[in-house]
Amino acid sequence: MPVKIKVSGFTILVAALAFFSHAAVPLGHIFFILALHESGHAFWAWFFHYPIRQLSILPFGLALTLEHFGDGDAWEELVILAGGLAMHGVIPLLYGGLAKLGWVSPVMLDWVLDINRSVFLFNVLPLYPLDGGRIVQSLWHCFLPYRTAQALTFGLSALGTPLAFVKLMNCNPMTLGVFGFLFAVNLISWRQRAYQAEHFYLYRLIHPCSHPLKLHRKQDLYRQRHNVILEPGGLLDEKQWLTRRFGKAGPLSSQPRSWLI
Repeated sequence: MPVKIKVSGFTILVAALAFFSHAAVPLGHIFFILALHESGHAFWAWFFHYPIRQLSILPFGLALTLEHFGDGDAWEELVILAGGLAMHGVIPLLYGGLAKLGWVSPVMLDWVLDINRSVFLFNVLPLYPLDGGRIVQSLWHCFLPYRTAQALTFGLSALGTPLAFVKLMNCNPMTLGVFGFLFAVNLISWRQRAYQAEHFYLYRLIHPCSHPLKLHRKQDLYRQRHNVILEPGGLLDEKQWLTRRFGKAGPLSSQPRSWLI
């Protein structure tokens, strides 16, 4: 399926303002750093056969929309997440080489490396939906039932977001807006976690896994296990549990999961 490319009107406006205010060069460097970051995610998503539904060109980078991210193999998703973060190690090598060739001034080199470091440190914050928060989420899913992992992810992120903002002690409007957005995303995700669980169960019914067996009594599924649920009437295989929940399921409509930078 071809990837849809979307350019927002705000992106065009920012590009025009940057051109006429002579800020195109520094904004171009920032865009390149963020685009390289996203290319790391895109490569590993392609490698693990996660369909990329849309590529959004935003004012300060790119964003991928992946189908069924959060429903498949958690270890594969950890690699996809780490792939974007790893690209920040390429920037010092690339710009260091350009500086040696004289194509980038020492002042610009220091500025780019500072921006690259800041973007990396921001993305590794363990707050959903940043890469760090998604990594924590995937780790929870490796060991905990689905609903428990989701509740811990959104609950701890919602608590941690204002704490991170206070720790930074940076009260400019942009920082307040970013952390306010993160807090709102976690509140919305907390309220939608029952829907997310049902979507995961339906995905699992149509896409059975071959993970090691897990015997337990919870009315939930471990994402990285093939579940066998112990009930008063006896053992219930994951497939039987899901079929009882949904009956005969038809084709599952794609539910995209967006990358946020």
